[in-house]
Amino acid sequence: MNATTDICLFLEGTYPYVAGGVSSWVHQLVTSLNEFTYSLVVILPNRQTSRERRYEVPDNVKEIRHVYLHEHDLPNTHRSKLPDEAWEEMSALHECPFGRGKTRAFEKVYRYFFNSETRGFSPEALPNTKQAWDLLSKLYEERASDESFIDYFWTFRFMHYPIFKILVADPPPARLYHTVSTGYAGFLAAVAKMKYGRPLLLTEHGIYTRERRIEISRADWIYEKDTRQIRVRRSQSRFKELWNTMFTTLSRVCYEYSDRIITLYQGNQKYQLQDGADPEKMMIIPNGVDVRSLQALEKEPKADPEEFVLGFMGRVVSIKDVKTFIRACKAVADRVPKLKVYIMGPTDEEPAYYDECLKLTEFLGLKKIITFTGKINIKEYYPKLDLLVLTSISEAQPLVILEAHCLGIPAVATDVGACRELLYGSSPEDQALGRSGLIAGVTNSEEIARHIVNIWRSPELRRKMAETAKERVARFYNKTDLDNQYRALYTHYVNWQPGRAPKPSVGAEAAPAEVGTVSTVAVNAE
Repeated sequence: MNATTDICLFLEGTYPYVAGGVSSWVHQLVTSLNEFTYSLVVILPNRQTSRERRYEVPDNVKEIRHVYLHEHDLPNTHRSKLPDEAWEEMSALHECPFGRGKTRAFEKVYRYFFNSETRGFSPEALPNTKQAWDLLSKLYEERASDESFIDYFWTFRFMHYPIFKILVADPPPARLYHTVSTGYAGFLAAVAKMKYGRPLLLTEHGIYTRERRIEISRADWIYEKDTRQIRVRRSQSRFKELWNTMFTTLSRVCYEYSDRIITLYQGNQKYQLQDGADPEKMMIIPNGVDVRSLQALEKEPKADPEEFVLGFMGRVVSIKDVKTFIRACKAVADRVPKLKVYIMGPTDEEPAYYDECLKLTEFLGLKKIITFTGKINIKEYYPKLDLLVLTSISEAQPLVILEAHCLGIPAVATDVGACRELLYGSSPEDQALGRSGLIAGVTNSEEIARHIVNIWRSPELRRKMAETAKERVARFYNKTDLDNQYRALYTHYVNWQPGRAPKPSVGAEAAPAEVGTVSTVAVNAE
């Protein structure tokens, strides 16, 4: 294998085309560790998806490839003869429980049907063969015979075509593969490792399968029987469970092939273990921020010392539950006479949701209090804030809290992801510092408002929380220290040679946990 870059990153619908969250983390990583060269594989729904870059991609990113999940143009060629056992392995892959047998079947199915260098059958023809029909019919009889066969057939096909696009994609050769989620990106990363025999790192911010389960439970595009039918409770979940099983399987494949399974905080590890991650591979590397740069900023003096300024930093999308924040602001405005609110973040990802937020703001009489800023420079707006509020339904380890803490800004956050650890401390040493904010229940606008008002009423509480916030982030979330952990991992695995056990030492956090159509563009050509 002639590697084109040191590291190939696999990204699903994020960097460099979506701002914030994981994308910001990726940008910081490739920018900070600029002694390495990178290629990016970005998975997108189709070619119509916006590819407007939200970041200035650094020069050490040498290539970007795109894989389009929902363009069903599969290759129609093969290079060898299909062996007799091929269809047996395809059946085994679908029927055997997850374990080494399933992994072996996956490797053989990839070689026989999808690898461009070894496949003995055209991927385009595969879904339309008699063998595929017989396998699907058998699975239907065994698992869903009380459902409509037509509905099962189209659900099965719709699930499998994106997987086929992943399997036929050609990831670039690299010395190390690094995926920033499981799901489709992690599945393609596992394919890359299998094809080229190079190590694979997985970093999970949020737990992919858990987030998909939340989305699937709310989905109205997945077929369900009429709720008036007697067998409603069982039949309603059948097709949603198929999707859940599929995403869990993709994650387990990624866990199986990863040499290291990294997450941001300990709470995530229980979900990884539930989905089959090997505890011997698991480690924690939390988010970090540029403490020195942010702490150098000074809070702005107010024209009116009595004004109290709230900030919400994040994309205006449903998973951030901005509506709950707006409702909480209404309750706060009834008790805080001079309230100013900034909702800071991109508004174009879910235009319909943004429009609903605008209408809710107007309906509650908050237009003079709340300002939607769109995307901003955090260094311009953080110095204005007295308190940061985060109302997300799902989070990993939000950078916005760490960034605000650098300036001594306390936070009120919902009890999701690592928010409790960030505000109350993650270890006895950290907890001894005290609280740097307050935790509220998800969607509980009344509790959020009550916490905001209590912090507003007590300047002394705000002062103590501010001191704790600055101390906590400086001691436990300094980006320089955390970058060095990835630097050690990268250095080890980039230089790994077959026959050497890929087990680097990167400090205490390395200990086991307790508990496609592909388009290639030159980066500078667009």
